[in-house]
Amino acid sequence: MDFNFESVHDDKGYFDDPAYSQSDLKLVLDCPQLLWEMKFNGGRRKQPTAAMQSGTIDHMAVLEPDRFDKTYAVCGPRNTKAGKAAAKAAEDAGLEPITQAQDTEAHNVNVAIRRHPVAKQLLADGEPEVSVYGEDASTGLKVKGKLDWFDDDRIVDLKTVGLGGASPAAFTKQIVNFKYHLQAAHYLELAQAKTFIFLVVEREPPYQIGIYELDDDALAEGRWLRKKALDTVAFCRAANSWPGYTPNQPQTLSLPSWGFDS
Repeated sequence: MDFNFESVHDDKGYFDDPAYSQSDLKLVLDCPQLLWEMKFNGGRRKQPTAAMQSGTIDHMAVLEPDRFDKTYAVCGPRNTKAGKAAAKAAEDAGLEPITQAQDTEAHNVNVAIRRHPVAKQLLADGEPEVSVYGEDASTGLKVKGKLDWFDDDRIVDLKTVGLGGASPAAFTKQIVNFKYHLQAAHYLELAQAKTFIFLVVEREPPYQIGIYELDDDALAEGRWLRKKALDTVAFCRAANSWPGYTPNQPQTLSLPSWGFDS
């Protein structure tokens, strides 16, 4: 695979690039039509949830602390006159208003990672927010990825979760539900890295941390899903057809075992 790296803070440039990201590949597996609507037809993106917003803030506090101070400003509640005024002043100064609770959470998450003997070493060397671009040899599709942390041979992916979410059992469920194994396979291939590590930290006290790698079977499944997704995109592009959930006829559904009470 041909690839190149960028370590620049140009989120708009990355997201505007038409190459296929790991999020695109996950979406096409769910429904090709959804990918087409979102990527090519101006479809409405989901509004970020409170957890997603906190995750973004926490990421910057941990991975780019110097940039954090130049990006955010703590303001009072927006339902008060003083809070509204502070938020407007922050926006006029080119800063993004955040709440005291969001700032405290980001600080505590960062402190927890810096105090963890393994976590702090994972981020001791390398660069944050590295954009990687390449071309899939099999399909010819342009692909891209945004690595949280990269030090040539190792990718570290920071995940913030709720209370209890950093436990092995809970995070394994998240891997399956959110196809994180596809993400790992995509990034490893793009960056030609040897290791992909999940650095998982809970957003609530006592800010527990889990550090995980995927075994060979999990990575093999991730690579298979990635290939399936890329092949699906290539087929849809060639046929100029992006089918929805049930494009041709009704589909018969079966209940899972836990759906029966008899």
